[in-house]
Amino acid sequence: MIKMKFTYVSTLLLMFSVASCSNDSENEVAIDTEKPIITCQNNIQVSIASTESKAKVDFTIPTATDNQGATITQTGGLTSGKLFPIGTTTNTFLARDAAGNTATCNFDVIVTRDPPLSNKPYFIGSDPTPVGKKWTKIETMSDEFDGTVFDDTKWYRNPADDGFNWIGRAPGLFESDNVTVSDGNLNITVEKFDSPKTVNGTSFTHGGAIVRSKNLAKHGQYYECRMQANKTIMSSTFWIAFKQNCNTGPQRKLELDIQECVGRVHSGTSDWAKQWDQTFSSNTWRHKQSCDVNQSIQAPAKTVLTEKNNSRFFVYGCWWKSPNEILFYLDGELSHSITNPPADFDLEGHITMAIETYDWNPVDEAGSVFNSGTFDDLTTKYDWIRTWKLEDK
Repeated sequence: MIKMKFTYVSTLLLMFSVASCSNDSENEVAIDTEKPIITCQNNIQVSIASTESKAKVDFTIPTATDNQGATITQTGGLTSGKLFPIGTTTNTFLARDAAGNTATCNFDVIVTRDPPLSNKPYFIGSDPTPVGKKWTKIETMSDEFDGTVFDDTKWYRNPADDGFNWIGRAPGLFESDNVTVSDGNLNITVEKFDSPKTVNGTSFTHGGAIVRSKNLAKHGQYYECRMQANKTIMSSTFWIAFKQNCNTGPQRKLELDIQECVGRVHSGTSDWAKQWDQTFSSNTWRHKQSCDVNQSIQAPAKTVLTEKNNSRFFVYGCWWKSPNEILFYLDGELSHSITNPPADFDLEGHITMAIETYDWNPVDEAGSVFNSGTFDDLTTKYDWIRTWKLEDK
C-alpha cells in the first residue's frame, strides 16, 4: 500500500514537470542581438583664408537601420553648423536600438588655412598695423627661395665672408656646402663627418651651416620666416646678430633671438631645455664683454607648443617695434613679448639662420638620425623670409 502511494505521487510530479516545460517553451520571447547599421558620410575638407581661424561646417546627421528601429546620438566632435578649428576634428555617432545593441561610425572635418599672402605680413585676428600706416616689403632682405640658385646678393653662407669670424660651436662646424636652394626652400642640411675635421686647433665631428643677411636689420621693422626644423639634436634658428668691437664700437654685444629650437632632446639634455624640441623660444641678450658688462644678461620669453617644431612648417614673426618693445608672432597670432630687454636694442644687425650644436643638448648617438636619416630628417627648411617696414598710406 505504501509503495503504490509513492508511485502515484511520482507520476503526478512527472506530469507537472512535463506540463511546465511545455508552457515555458510556448511563452519564450526571442532576444534581439542584431546591431543597428549606421552609415557616416565621407570626410569633409574645408579651406579658409589665411587670416581666418575657424570654418562654419554643415553636415547631414548619419542614418541607421535596425529590425526594431534605432536612435542616433553624437558622442564626439562638433555638431553641424558649428565653427570648426584649424586641423582635424573627428565627429563620432552612436546608434542604439531598444534592446541596447549599439554601433558607431565617424568622419573627419579637416580645416586647412590658405598660405599667408606675400604682399603683407601674416596677421590673424587683431592687426597691429598702426592707423594711417602700411607695411612695405624690403626686397633686399626678403627671399621666396624659388628656383635652385642661392642669392649671393642678399645672403652670406660662407662664415669666412660675413665679418663675424665664427665657424661654429664644436663639435658642429659651419660649412657653406650644406646650404642649398631647391623645391621652393632654403635648405640647411646637417651631417656627421666620416672622420673628425680639425680647424684652428679644434676638432669637429658634425657639420651645420650659417646664413646671414648682407643688409642690416633695425628696430621698427617686422621679420618673419616660414620654417620647419630638422629632426636632429642640432638647432633650427631665426635671429638677429649684432657685430661688436671694443675699439671702434659699438661696445654692446647684443643678440635678438626670434626662434631657437632643436629637433630632438634626450636624457642628456639640460633640464631647462627638455621641451626645446616643441618650443617657440625667443630671447634678448647683452653678452659679457671685456669692455662692457662682466656678466651676460638675458630677458627671454617663450611659448611651449603642442606639436614638435619639426612636425610641420611654422611661421615665426617678430615686430621689433622699438628699442624696448619686441613682439613675437606664431602663425600670425601674438605669442609672447619682451618689454624689458637687458639693454636698448637700438643697433643694426644681420638676419641670421644658424644650424649648430649645443653643449646643453649634446650629440647623442642613441636614437641619432645622422647615419640613417633622410634628407628631410636632416634638413632645416625655410620656405620664405620676409622683412617689412612701415610707411605712410
